[in-house]
Amino acid sequence: MLAIQRKLAAILAADIYQFSKQMGEDETGTLANLRACRQIVDGIIAEHHGRIFGTAGDSVVAEFASAVSAVLCAVECQRAIAQRNAQSDVKPLLFRIGINIGDVIVEGDNLYGDGVNVAARLEAIAAPGSICVSAKVYEEVRRKMADISFVDGGAQKLKNIEDPVAIY
Repeated sequence: MLAIQRKLAAILAADIYQFSKQMGEDETGTLANLRACRQIVDGIIAEHHGRIFGTAGDSVVAEFASAVSAVLCAVECQRAIAQRNAQSDVKPLLFRIGINIGDVIVEGDNLYGDGVNVAARLEAIAAPGSICVSAKVYEEVRRKMADISFVDGGAQKLKNIEDPVAIY
């Protein structure tokens, strides 16, 4: 039996708010918008030394060696998408982003475990156009990112996660 390989990673999970609804209204236009936004987001992830290890439809999941890098990446992504959305000829797409740091299982190019699952659940509760981070991430970045404000969201019960997770 092979030993399970583990590592600590900061996980960023992002998707587009109401993507399915927009696809139902205009598949071709929404897909073109998605491609343009993914080009922006994928480039920013690479600039911050992230590695995309999962995509499906409108979602992207990436790993970072640093919580600071993950949060800086998320902030830059939201700012870049907001600038794109401000253009008069663009139908806006709003991303929700969740970030967690935790122990993950490595299997080939993929990652598994609560570190990933919690990030995905944080993304699901993030407000459109915003970022939701776990308390673990907040503790790692709060003193290093004085120009970013955090709002305490309290302990939240997340779908299929046993213990409540404190969020910001």
